[in-house]
Amino acid sequence: MGLLALRGKCHTWDRTDLPRRVFELGLSVLVGLMAGALVVFSGGLSAKWQELIVVVPIVVAVVLLVNDLEKVVLAAIAIGVPLNLDVSLIISPYAHVPENIARGHRTLATLTELRLSLISVLLIVGYALWLIKPRDSGHKPIRLSAGITVPALGFIFFSILSVFRARDWQLSMFRVVQLLEVLLAYFYLANHLRTVQQMQFFIMVSLGAMCAESILIIVQWATGLEFIVAGIQAVAYGGGRVGGTLGATGPAAGYLSAQALIACAMIWAFPKKWQRIFAAVSFGLGTIALVGTGSRIGWIAYAVTILLYVLIGLRAGKIKRGSLLLLVVVVATVGVFFFDAIYTRYTADDRGSAEARPKMNRLAWNMIRAHPWLGVGAGNQALATREYYTPDVGDPGNILDIQTHNQYLLVWAESGLFALLCYVGILGGATLKSWLSIKSDHHWISMMGTGLGCAIVSLCIQMLTGTFHMRAITLFVWLLLALAASLHNLARDYPAYRPTVTSRDSLAERQFVVVGGGLGSSNVPGSASEHTPGGFYRNI
Repeated sequence: MGLLALRGKCHTWDRTDLPRRVFELGLSVLVGLMAGALVVFSGGLSAKWQELIVVVPIVVAVVLLVNDLEKVVLAAIAIGVPLNLDVSLIISPYAHVPENIARGHRTLATLTELRLSLISVLLIVGYALWLIKPRDSGHKPIRLSAGITVPALGFIFFSILSVFRARDWQLSMFRVVQLLEVLLAYFYLANHLRTVQQMQFFIMVSLGAMCAESILIIVQWATGLEFIVAGIQAVAYGGGRVGGTLGATGPAAGYLSAQALIACAMIWAFPKKWQRIFAAVSFGLGTIALVGTGSRIGWIAYAVTILLYVLIGLRAGKIKRGSLLLLVVVVATVGVFFFDAIYTRYTADDRGSAEARPKMNRLAWNMIRAHPWLGVGAGNQALATREYYTPDVGDPGNILDIQTHNQYLLVWAESGLFALLCYVGILGGATLKSWLSIKSDHHWISMMGTGLGCAIVSLCIQMLTGTFHMRAITLFVWLLLALAASLHNLARDYPAYRPTVTSRDSLAERQFVVVGGGLGSSNVPGSASEHTPGGFYRNI
């Protein structure tokens, strides 16, 4: 019977999908062989690689259970930022590692390693599946999203061009490779989040990862916990400041504030009650964990963008005023409850941290005045600090060999004016696309545009005094760019998405009629999607 059933299934295979099935089978065999070889020969590997071996069987098991490699790639990208799972392939002699410190070598607080991440590996798999996908099996045309992609390509081009000015080509290579990795992640997401359901799946997974990261940061904040497990490292700093698995408090604050704003929007956007409750829990945990990072600019940016979210909600009229008032009360209550920690952070001795920011900016400006067009080379700003230091900058004690804590000045100093204009164009284009999505008649798209736009603005504010060179936070910024591009495409492609029934409980539980097809079910409990002639989809 089993053989007959298998034979029946074989007869139902679509021959046009044969190359894809052969690829997936071959990939499974290859991964199995590689996992076995890693276990056999792991004794000769470094501790970092041995820890990563633990992750290989987990990834294989997830792929087998989900039975959808593309979905696994999307989920892995969503959780890849807080997971921050990678290994060092090449380490610069300037790396701030114990070996170099013990030998008295000069070390830099910048990107000094070429790292291979789990996301990089899965992106290779995702692109391979995309390339071999049969043209007649739902293959969709590539979306360039020129408003973001063109300045992104320009930014990378000028970053590569600046390498010719670099004193250390290896440091420039690290930076360029990192940019190419995040560009590939951006382009993959922008072309694989094509429906509301796909975006909701991605957001749900990313909010789940944010919840786990928030809980970890809260536990660290309360206990001072630190650990390294399977290549994942959680760090804590003195003075009640923790960075979770993001590597530093600044990136942690940027990640949490942006995700919390998206979670806030999902409270009114998700179609199901349990999803909205989950979004509310995520918002609360993210807000509390943000306090634990001790990031002053993170708090300021979050307060400003929460206010911006409320103002947009009042103007658009898609959220009840009472709900917006409750939101303000909740955030204010968290601030009052943790007032002592916030007040102490602003008034206690920060060991010259705030004082060093203007000095760093003046030092970066010295480089900009000397090399305004191509900069000192991508990834080389920290290396060049001693060469461009002048007495008018101030006490050099805590600013030399350290990357400027202003992302805009950093880009200009390293890669030149045109790179800066492209970088601002990327952020501006993504923000504009998010704001344009707010006008959509589709309630979920409109609310997502509000949360996403506020999230990008929050990061733009934090870039004024924060560091965004680490792989995890850099990847996160580009994931938000991809979400903005995908959301704008949804808003543009489905302008006739209009409500037919409004739920008493929430505007998010609308049932819709879609003219032109393509979105499928609205995920409203109890609804079904019925295809009708002429390309119409009706939820009934």
